[in-house]
Amino acid sequence: MKTQPHSFSHEAMTTTFEVILDTDDREYARQAADAIFRRIDQLENLLSKYNPGSDVGQISLLKAGESIRVGSEAIECIEIARWAFRKTGGLFDPTLGSGFQWLEIDRENFTVGWNAKGKASVDLGGIGKGYALDHVTSLLDDWDLSKAVLNAGGSTVLALGREWTLGVGGPWGERVGLDEVTLKDKALSGSGTEVKGAHIINPTSGKPAKRHLAAWAIHPSAAKADALSTAFMMMEKEKIEALCKSEPETTAFVVEPDETLIKIGV
Repeated sequence: MKTQPHSFSHEAMTTTFEVILDTDDREYARQAADAIFRRIDQLENLLSKYNPGSDVGQISLLKAGESIRVGSEAIECIEIARWAFRKTGGLFDPTLGSGFQWLEIDRENFTVGWNAKGKASVDLGGIGKGYALDHVTSLLDDWDLSKAVLNAGGSTVLALGREWTLGVGGPWGERVGLDEVTLKDKALSGSGTEVKGAHIINPTSGKPAKRHLAAWAIHPSAAKADALSTAFMMMEKEKIEALCKSEPETTAFVVEPDETLIKIGV
C-alpha cells in the first residue's frame, strides 16, 4: 500500500517553510527535515539584511571603494540576483535602483564590494527564500531522499524527484482558473497584489508596480523563479515572451488588469 508523504514545518525568514518527503520512514524523514531547517536558519543568519553582522549586512555597511570577504552562499545569491537584474532590464534589483551596478564580485578571493562610483543597501529577500530551497537540495542527496516538495511560505515551491500536483493558491489564481500545476524538478513562484496590495516597487521608477495583478514563474531554480515572478509584475507581455524564449525552461502566467490570464512558454 502506498504511504502518504510526510510533512514538516518550520518558521524562518519571516515565513513558514514546509518540507514534504515521499518516504516510508517518518522518523527518518523528520531527522532529514530537521537538518534542512537547521541549514535554512544558518542561511538566514548569513543573508539577512536585518542582521548587521551577516554577510549581506556587512556589504551594505561598506563605503564606496571598499570590499569584504564573504561566504560562498552570499556570492552565489548575489550572482543569481545579478543574472535576474540583467535578464529583466533592472526590474529585479536588490538595491531598488540605488546602485546594484556598482557591486563587484571577486569569486576567486571570496570578496564582494563597491567600486569607486558609489554604494547602496542590499536586500536579497526577493530571492533569499528561493535560494534556500535550491541550496538544501544537496542535503536531500545526503539523506538519499529524491522525492520531495520544499515550500517557502506558499509563495515559492520546489518539486523534486517525481511529478507533484500543487495548488497555486491566492485569490487571483482561483479567480482566473489557475488552481494547480504539475511540476517535476522545477519551482513555481508567485507575486501579486491580493495579500499586501501594490507592495512591489518598480526600481526604475520608484513607484508601485501596477502593470499586472499577479504573476507566476516556473523555472528549474527556485531562486530564479522567485526573482522572475517579481519582475514579471512590471514587464510588458512582449518582454516576458522574449525572456521565456531566451530561457526555454521558463514558464510565465500573468493576470492582466482586466483579469485576463496570459500563459507564456507553456
